[in-house]
Amino acid sequence: MFKQALNTVAKAKIIKNKKLDTLRLIVAFNVTQTNKKGDFIFPVSKKCAYVSGDLQQEDIFNALNNAKKALRTDNIVIV
Repeated sequence: MFKQALNTVAKAKIIKNKKLDTLRLIVAFNVTQTNKKGDFIFPVSKKCAYVSGDLQQEDIFNALNNAKKALRTDNIVIV
């Protein structure tokens, strides 16, 4: 079980699969590094706290709500 505090900030990234025309939501708490462009560097999917499956655009909001419930946090920032 996750024991994250309610005020712990998690960072989320939405990745588009061009071949399938779907989206994937990745949420991680341990995102601290940035690259030269200023983009955040996420760990591999195995080490992230929440990874959704391939979703349609209208399902991203539901996946974000599911991630909030599963990770017990209300502070998810999309970067």
